[in-house]
Amino acid sequence: MRFFFLMFVPFLSAEAVAQTDIEWDFDADLTIVAVPGGEDSGPEVRNGLTEISVSTDAEYLFQNGVELSGRLTFRAQTDHPARPGFAGALYDCDPALPYCPGVSGQGVRGAFSRVSTLGASEKTGARGSLEAAFIAIDGGWGEIVIGRDQGIGQRFYEGGPAVFSLARSSNPILDPFGTSLSRTKNDISSTAMKVSLTTPRILGIRAGLSYTPDSSVRRLDIDTSHTVVGVIEPELRETLEMGLQGSRYLRDADVRVRASLTWSQTQVEGPVYDDMDTISAGVDFERRDAFRFGVSYLRSTNGGLGDYSSVSAGGSVWIDDWELTLSGDRSEDETIDLSGWSTTVGASRELSENVSFSVGYRTGETDIIDGWTGRGSSIDRDGVLLEVRISN
Repeated sequence: MRFFFLMFVPFLSAEAVAQTDIEWDFDADLTIVAVPGGEDSGPEVRNGLTEISVSTDAEYLFQNGVELSGRLTFRAQTDHPARPGFAGALYDCDPALPYCPGVSGQGVRGAFSRVSTLGASEKTGARGSLEAAFIAIDGGWGEIVIGRDQGIGQRFYEGGPAVFSLARSSNPILDPFGTSLSRTKNDISSTAMKVSLTTPRILGIRAGLSYTPDSSVRRLDIDTSHTVVGVIEPELRETLEMGLQGSRYLRDADVRVRASLTWSQTQVEGPVYDDMDTISAGVDFERRDAFRFGVSYLRSTNGGLGDYSSVSAGGSVWIDDWELTLSGDRSEDETIDLSGWSTTVGASRELSENVSFSVGYRTGETDIIDGWTGRGSSIDRDGVLLEVRISN
């Protein structure tokens, strides 16, 4: 980290310091998710999930064009009590049974997927977290970010649209059904302390690199330190992320094309786990106020006990003030013998400058494979979802 900082010291020389006032920005959001009459054969459907986010940004522009900025973001939420930070379990499997995934009578957890074969005896309640606390230096040579922030794998993510901002099925922030299995963002470093470098765009393409000394953190979206009694836990340490992201406007077709490719490697400690490699890719096509379509894919070695893979796709069209969206995903976690799919259709619109509304219907199924007999059972989920988001 000292090396990276010293690289940029010359650009902050004394002659560049004199400048105008610091620019401040403040944002606050409240999101409420309701599930009227939702049906689920797995975890209990949770109605009235909420999230509050408060963020402040500051920017300072030096005379030589270098920009110094920072951000603080605090979020608090009530998510599904059995799935804190996407971790937890979809069902409980007795590790003493010969067909339950595990090692020597103990349960296991996917190092990337974070889902285990045993759930916690005590359910998680409301949680809060300082999700972002970083400084950034941006100039013609690129950008360096130091602090609590998303890694390159998550920042470079490209994929299709979803009906809901937070209650989406793939990469969910709030999961009222408690059965989501899909993650196509290469986000294993969560918002742990890290340093990231991003190059300028050259012909629409930029590259990025992130280094995270310790990836085991308790955050809202991805809880990588969640533990359960009776489960052999993978302990995540150093994570290195690299990625490419491109954006190109096709003038003749009036379409913006965005694509990304990312790779990460995480050091995993544990008696039965290996270091983990994860790769993801995505592409997105958009014509403003007309249509958007995208697809994303991720595959991870998941700690060495069985790969994890997920694919998601979505498309939307604009009709007057409404955005109509259809999305779907499919995932498989070989570590705990789970696979699942879901489809969501719905519509969203901005009711005012500060209020947006989404309504949709989701259906899906998660299959539990009996490794002893080859047969399995399933968890079904169907229901209408409502999401209201209020921002300043």
